[in-house]
This record gives sequence, structure tokens and C-alpha cells, in this order.
Amino acid sequence: MENNKLPPEWEWKKFREVADFINGRAFKPSEWGKIGLPIIRIQNLTDSSKEFNYFDGKVQEDNLIYKGDILISWSASLGAFIWGGDKAVLNQHIFKVNVNDKIIDKKYFFYVTQTKIEEMKTRVHGSTMKHIIKGDFEKILIPVPPIHIQKQIVKILDRAESLKEKRIKSNYETKKIIQLIFMEMFGDPTKNNKKYPIEVLDNIADKITDGTHITPNYLNEGVPFLRVTDITNSNESKKFISKEEHQELTKRCKPEKGDILYTKNGTIGIAKTIDWDYEFSIFVSLCLIKPNKEKVLSKYLEVFLNTPFALAQALQHSKKGTITNLHLIEIKKIKIPIPPISKQREFLDMVEKVEKIMKHQENSTIKIENLSESLMQQAFNGGL
Repeated sequence: MENNKLPPEWEWKKFREVADFINGRAFKPSEWGKIGLPIIRIQNLTDSSKEFNYFDGKVQEDNLIYKGDILISWSASLGAFIWGGDKAVLNQHIFKVNVNDKIIDKKYFFYVTQTKIEEMKTRVHGSTMKHIIKGDFEKILIPVPPIHIQKQIVKILDRAESLKEKRIKSNYETKKIIQLIFMEMFGDPTKNNKKYPIEVLDNIADKITDGTHITPNYLNEGVPFLRVTDITNSNESKKFISKEEHQELTKRCKPEKGDILYTKNGTIGIAKTIDWDYEFSIFVSLCLIKPNKEKVLSKYLEVFLNTPFALAQALQHSKKGTITNLHLIEIKKIKIPIPPISKQREFLDMVEKVEKIMKHQENSTIKIENLSESLMQQAFNGGL
């Protein structure tokens, strides 16, 4: 992009020419506590569910951050963020950005930095902990138009971001409808007011097992090999194994359409019915459940396993170490209300209607994301 000709009055400037980058403080684990100001680590920026550690001591003003501050993680997960919380202290491996507002608009800086993440990745060092050296980072060039044009670009990109946020919220609310229908039809599972028979999972499944406990030999192509991340994000595996190894693994664990995958390591308690046709194998982090179709329908079981009630049971039985794990013996103990098959089918008819809406929303989400990406590309070469 540096070789592209910019519009009149635009300039190429290095990061260090438009802002100061202040690294966080190197907190020791012995300084972590339960009171004081939250310590912002990279994991707190990339995953909102991660709990904070706290520091109840004195730090320099440079290490304090406030709502609206721009933060850049320069180690492990590279990225740009706007801090949305209250006053906190900044851990190392994250830059706090102080922009020169005579040269660059703060929000413009945030947006243009997002377009430079891939370039940052090409400049990283280290074998175990990938990071970008500050000197290399500060040399990265960005297009800088006059301030009034920057503010116009920000307005357009803010609208695109607002549209994305509304779509995400709408998608989330639609997903909740299925759980609401479940509660309306079958009642609160914790009370079982409709007096449905209660069965443990082991009694309504023909088989409950998990994937291979040995990491296979990964290939660039072949038979998909699914892990927890492939269920929680998508079912398009980033890993592949040979057909021969797949055939060997399926002698013990053979996933088939209509079976249920249930996450049991790391991110636990997420169920997904196999609704695709291609063959694949699974890792130990996934449990394979083959429902007895005469007792329970797959989709009904999937929805129930994704209820807070089922998750509470899973958490009650989980073994916690560095990560959370479920064992097969514990999964088999999960108690499930079993309404008549006819009632389950009635429920599934309603679920199918909701899922059609969700599919439409998914397509709309892709279009919005493509629009946003297109606007980003145009914004920083003078195309808007």
C-alpha cells in the first residue's frame, strides 16, 4: 500500500510520527489480588469472559487506562482495541496509545490500525511467544489525510460498525428464541412441573464415547479432523488426516449424521447435532453421543444439552485444573426430561422455522461484514 499514490493532501506517516506507544507494567503473579484496579492482560481484551486479576498498589500514570483509550496488543494475539471499561492498570505486552490529535483523529487511528494487523504479523519475532519489536512496529506506514477528512471517514465507518453490532445483537436474540420455546413447551427442567420421565443420558443413548486421545498426523488435505474450536466456531475443520488414519479411528468412534457432538475439554457443555454429510474424525476434546431415536430425537437432545440447566450439571461434575474438563462417566450422568416423541416433533417443527430465520440472518451478516471490509479498503486510499 505504501507504493500506492495517495489523494492530494494525504501523506504517508509512520506510527511513531502520529502517536506515542506506552508499554504496560510487568506485574508479577505474586502482585495479583482480589481487590484494587483490574489488571488488563491480553486475554482480557480477546475474551470478555476471562476473569480479571487486581492490583492494589501504586503505579505510574502512564500505566493507568481509562474508558475510550486505544490499546494495541503486540505479543501473542496481535490486535487493536478500544477499552470500554472503567479505570484500570495495563499489563506488559500491550501498548497504550496517546495520539497527536493535531495530526490524527483518535478513532481514525484505531480504524487504520486494524488494517495493519496482517502487516504486523509479518514482522513478529520469537519462537514460543510471537511478538513485534516496538522499533519495527513504530516504522509501519499509514495513510493520513487532513483531519476533516479523517472525521468524515470515521463517521462512515462508525455507521458500518453500528450496523454490524445491531446484527450481532439480533442474531443473539434470535438464538435465545429456541430456548424460550423449549421452556414454554416443556417447562423449567429444574422443577419438571409437567412430570416428564427423567432419564440419565446413558439410558437414552446407544453409544457415548469420545475421539482419539492421541494427536494424529496432520496433513494439508484429507479427511477433516474436528476439535472443540471447530464446533464452537464452525464445522469447517482447519485440520486434516489421512483416509487410512480416519478409517482406523472410526473403528472405535464413528460420527454419523444425526449424532451429537458435545464439547468436553476447554470450552465445555456445547452440543451440536451433526447435520452435514461428509465423513470426519474427532479429537478427545469432543464427546460423541448416538441418541436412541425411539426415546429421544437428536435436535431435542441438542437443545436440552445447551440449556443452562444441563450446563449446571456438567459444571457440577467437571474436573478443574488448568482447563475445565468433563469425563465420559460424568457426561453419562446428566439427567434429561423425556417428553413423548410426538411432543418432541412438535418442538422441532418450531425450531426449524426459527433456524430458517437464523440462516437468513447469517447470510445478511456475511453481506454486512463484506460491506464493512469494502468500506475499510476504500476509506484508506481515498475511495470514500
